[in-house]
Amino acid sequence: MRYLKLYSTYAKLSLMSKLVYKVNAIIGVIAFLFTEATSLLTLYILVSSVPSIDGYSIYHIGFLFGLTNMAVGIDHLLTDRLWTVAYFEVKLGKLDHMFLRPLPVLFQVIASEVQLEALGELIIAAALLILCGSQLTFTGGVGAVLLVILGIICAAVIITSFKIMVASLAFKFKRSGPLLQFIYGFSGYTKYPMKIYPKIIQAILTFVIPLGLCLYYPFENLFAPMENAPLIALAMVGFTAVFSAICIFVWNKLVKMYESTGT
Repeated sequence: MRYLKLYSTYAKLSLMSKLVYKVNAIIGVIAFLFTEATSLLTLYILVSSVPSIDGYSIYHIGFLFGLTNMAVGIDHLLTDRLWTVAYFEVKLGKLDHMFLRPLPVLFQVIASEVQLEALGELIIAAALLILCGSQLTFTGGVGAVLLVILGIICAAVIITSFKIMVASLAFKFKRSGPLLQFIYGFSGYTKYPMKIYPKIIQAILTFVIPLGLCLYYPFENLFAPMENAPLIALAMVGFTAVFSAICIFVWNKLVKMYESTGT
């Protein structure tokens, strides 16, 4: 409860600072809307020229695109400051004040930034799910919907965990932003059905970077209910818990290497 109250306070302060310049905040959200709209246009151009890809229509792909963007958008909304840690805050010694407070540095980094621009991402994701979903026939029931919701949450946690682990490398090397950008781009693979990828990519997305496990299988379960859906749910939660624990462990080890400046 203490951390929930503290997080609420941090989030309010972040929102207050951003809303001081309301026009700037609105422009940021609109800019992300246009960015995501451009990505959708690219997707449409790529897919519309063929009736289907391995049996998936443009509506299937659009729906999966929406699921991925929903997870990415949640991460973007809540943990965006990890990017600045990875790129320059460690090198410039801008985290000193966090080490002086009786709170975990990781908690302060995450809680101190609420990124309103992510609302544009979430709006596009929700629109895709509604528009594409209205053109599809779902055979899964309430359980399938709950599995999708669980998958989005787990995928968001996995994306954040990756950011935590890679950002923590900055404590040793002073800057890890480019590597974070490269690995973060891996989430783009889950915007398309895993069946179109080689087996090695499918294995990576299921067991190494389990975003495919959390997004693709619940997506498939909406159209062809699986008998082992409860096992998939347990696997999703288990992989997410282990993966996030490993990433936080790495952060806690490397954060001890922090120096006030990287010069």
